[in-house]
Amino acid sequence: MNKKILLSLAISLALFSCQKESQRGIGNEAQSKSVPSTPKAFHESADVAIDWYKLQLRFLLERNSTLNGAYFGYIGIGLYESVRYGITNSVSLSTKLYQMPEMPARENNNGYNWQVSANAAMAAMLRSFNTGLTAANLASIDSLENAYNQKLSPDAGSSSFERSQTFGRSIAKAMHDWFLTDKLNLSNAGYVPPVFPGSWVPTPPAFGPPINTYFATGRTFLAADLNIVASPFAAPYSEVVNSAFYNIVKNVYDVSKTLTTDQKNIGLFWVDQGNGIGYTPNGHELALTTQALEQTHASLAVAAEAYAKVSIAQRDALIVVFKSKYVYNLVRPVTYVRKMIDPTWLPLIPTPSHPEYPAAHSLITGAAMQALERVLGANVAVTDHTYDFRGYPSRTYSSITDAGAEAGISRLYGGIHYLPSIDIGLSMGRDIGNRVGDIKLHD
Repeated sequence: MNKKILLSLAISLALFSCQKESQRGIGNEAQSKSVPSTPKAFHESADVAIDWYKLQLRFLLERNSTLNGAYFGYIGIGLYESVRYGITNSVSLSTKLYQMPEMPARENNNGYNWQVSANAAMAAMLRSFNTGLTAANLASIDSLENAYNQKLSPDAGSSSFERSQTFGRSIAKAMHDWFLTDKLNLSNAGYVPPVFPGSWVPTPPAFGPPINTYFATGRTFLAADLNIVASPFAAPYSEVVNSAFYNIVKNVYDVSKTLTTDQKNIGLFWVDQGNGIGYTPNGHELALTTQALEQTHASLAVAAEAYAKVSIAQRDALIVVFKSKYVYNLVRPVTYVRKMIDPTWLPLIPTPSHPEYPAAHSLITGAAMQALERVLGANVAVTDHTYDFRGYPSRTYSSITDAGAEAGISRLYGGIHYLPSIDIGLSMGRDIGNRVGDIKLHD
């Protein structure tokens, strides 16, 4: 049995064990200067990055989704930093991102294997960022790391191999140290929802308490995103029949009564509410990013940039959208419809436990897909197989941003968002994605 087959089996075992539970050199150059590098990462396979993201996605199906969402940005940046010296004339993201410290530099005039570096960095970051890992989770990480070490074994025991591992692990530590300075508060303790006409209240059927109430405490990766808040909602709250607000809500109700089969499928495909239902928006976006990288046969360099930029866009979009939600605290459709139109009505999909405006899925997925398209290019078709395991048919898009637009409109079909919220969310998200896309990392 040859080494390639052995690697494939080892990777399959690493991913399956988790699924079962859930179902050469420059020294201390200034980081602001581009570094002439052997363009090796543009010619290396992205498999090592892709397989580590597949493992993270399996973890996401079984673990606290909010925590994983908080970590993804740092892990994506860490992946890029672990290989960026293998990218021609590259710069560190520490020269571009808000409060990001200088990253470790490679040793002067010594060789590196960037796949080894990426493998070591990803393994170390998955261990350090994911608290409460089970024995099976840790075994999956060990197995995948060892599988790639075996694949890259011609260099094993060499100074290059060990130097590359040490560098990757130093990046992982630097990323985790930076993460520890983030003031993001994931608790909802002590939050009391305001009460006023048209304010958000817990929604049926679960009537859960508000979540992600203090996401605004988190640090954005782009300074330009620090103080962004959505503009006021399209219409003032009103309970007058045929008022602008009433008609906006009634549109949600009317659409729910005339859904086509495809519209219903779209609503269900993008539920993305975690906790046994599937992925969160972050998870679905990273799953689609992974598939796009596979379908375009991306190199390690391209994959590292894509994962970094998608994750940066996700993180900033999360902070912007939840900051805005808790500024406006707007009532959800189900509350208004049951009070004013139909007391027995329920939407197609469960209503998340946070205020309506702006639409989170539209904003976050819009940002992530815009950032991804800026890396891979416009009019790149992609087929989304994220929910094959749930029996949902795949969906194909003529461009990556079309997927973001569909994620947004799915919330109208699902009955949980007003159309103006979706439109504003998509516009704000694409703005964030373009700011991330504007970051120039290499020639």
